[in-house]
Amino acid sequence: MQSNHPAGVLEGVYVANVTPFRDDERFSIDVDSYLAHVGWLAEHGVTGVIPFGTNGEGPSVSTREKRAVLEALLPVAGALHVVPTVVEGNLPDTLDLLAELEDLPVRAVMVLPPYYFRPVPTDGLRVFYERVLAATRHPVVVYHIPKYAVPVPAELVTSLPVWGVKDSGGEAGYAETVHAAGKGVLVGTEDDLPARLLTAHGSISALANIVPDQVVALYEHVRSGRSEEAASLSAHLQQVRAMTKEFVAPGMLKRIAEQRHGHPMGVVRPPLVPVPPSFDAAAAAERAVAVPVG
Repeated sequence: MQSNHPAGVLEGVYVANVTPFRDDERFSIDVDSYLAHVGWLAEHGVTGVIPFGTNGEGPSVSTREKRAVLEALLPVAGALHVVPTVVEGNLPDTLDLLAELEDLPVRAVMVLPPYYFRPVPTDGLRVFYERVLAATRHPVVVYHIPKYAVPVPAELVTSLPVWGVKDSGGEAGYAETVHAAGKGVLVGTEDDLPARLLTAHGSISALANIVPDQVVALYEHVRSGRSEEAASLSAHLQQVRAMTKEFVAPGMLKRIAEQRHGHPMGVVRPPLVPVPPSFDAAAAAERAVAVPVG
């Protein structure tokens, strides 16, 4: 049984890193660009990456592809934490992917419950996560993202021997309940981030794909009690977040990241669609980087 105590497993700023796809017949993954992007993120001080989550288009990526990317990433990750996301649509595929990850030196695994049948009773979610816990040696992070998937009640998270939760729901009291029970919490949205980090061990940020240094600075401001600096930087990041929501988020993030570091970030995989050619990625990158002074 895994420890209830979250300290020392996951803490800091993690990136919900995007996946670059080539514009070929199968929209294959550009592994070299993937590694280059993660390397750039590491240079800017993030704690780790969360491959194949929502912004990484995880449900659009096969188990074989995920294994291949991780086998290329882990030998060069160094001190960077790697926490793969398991976002399969059923229990057998979830267990199969966990088996693929079992021999890999990942920091933890983040697991989404099957998301087609909604609503489902808590008892069904409990059985699912009990099977998950029995199938892996890695710490398990529950993925709570009710916008896209089945919500996982806080009371279920606190009753299971999981590390904790990625809270992408933001419901009042949810993170506080999990945190008070001694479980880990990673904030999964940039909304009201300074306040939410007070009951969290860190964040999993989409914006860190394009402004990793700013997201790291915000985390450090909160941890050091610099509330004015945190509020100012958070307000800027909210403007950046609103800008990335103008089109499909992964596509926007890829275009802006490309401008930031110069590595080709490819396209999105259908059924997602790319941002239109009229999108000015250079101007967007400039707006993202420009932090107001004072």
